[in-house]
Amino acid sequence: MADGKGEVMDRALVERIGKLDLQSSPLEDLQLARVVTRKQQALTFYGYSSDNDDSDADEEDGRMHTRRERHDNGNMRYLKTYQNAVDAHGRPYERLVEEKHFDVDGVCRVDVHFALGQSYLYRKHYFANQRLKSESVFWVEDEVTMACIKTGWWRQYYDTGNVASEMQYDHHGIRMGFCKRYAPDGVIEWVKDYTKDYQERLAAFNRRKGELSSLSVMEAAKQLGFEAIPETVKEVNSVYRTKCAPVHPDKTPDPDATEVFISLSRARDVLVAYFEKKEADAGKKPNGV
Repeated sequence: MADGKGEVMDRALVERIGKLDLQSSPLEDLQLARVVTRKQQALTFYGYSSDNDDSDADEEDGRMHTRRERHDNGNMRYLKTYQNAVDAHGRPYERLVEEKHFDVDGVCRVDVHFALGQSYLYRKHYFANQRLKSESVFWVEDEVTMACIKTGWWRQYYDTGNVASEMQYDHHGIRMGFCKRYAPDGVIEWVKDYTKDYQERLAAFNRRKGELSSLSVMEAAKQLGFEAIPETVKEVNSVYRTKCAPVHPDKTPDPDATEVFISLSRARDVLVAYFEKKEADAGKKPNGV
């Protein structure tokens, strides 16, 4: 019953207040709608003393916690800073903010930063001489499970400080741009321009699509092996299934087979569209669809 009253109150509040804005809406409306849950900090300046000000307390959910572990010799071994959080199902978890790993001599070997309010996690790995060994960026898709994809620049270094490799990843977690590997003396041993490859393949695919989209009905019929335009869509689908079975991408890794499959599929689409248009005036679906 209480829930029902709450829903009625919320509905009435929405109707009375309308759309809210953090900057222009009155504080009273923001508080009634439970957008702002803190009290206004109003005071008299004369007589104010910061030593006695306890009026603006912090919320507990913003508290940071730090876990420390040490080696047997007393040096720091592990440090983790986190916030206690709750997932969408109400289950508690530790939201990572910072994590460091130290060797027995107290040298930081792994340094992880995952700032609040963002999805990028930065990880740096160091040699014992404290030179950078690798640096990487992760796009965190799930703060609870810490499922991530690679993004941005990933670099590895030799203990001399020279770059060993540099890879760039896009928002899909796929290599992009120029990726390189170097010899210890800095000479490039391997390089590949992935973006150029993607652009060339994209252009080739779009050209094929353009060529296929210009297929005539008769050309589409011949593509599927008919001597003349078939009588029904049922015939088209039957031949299409037979011809596509051995060249389907799930059946063979042959890249040429994929092109054949695309061509057959487009031919089938052209013929189906032909029958749909032909029978549209009759107010019925093409036979066999």
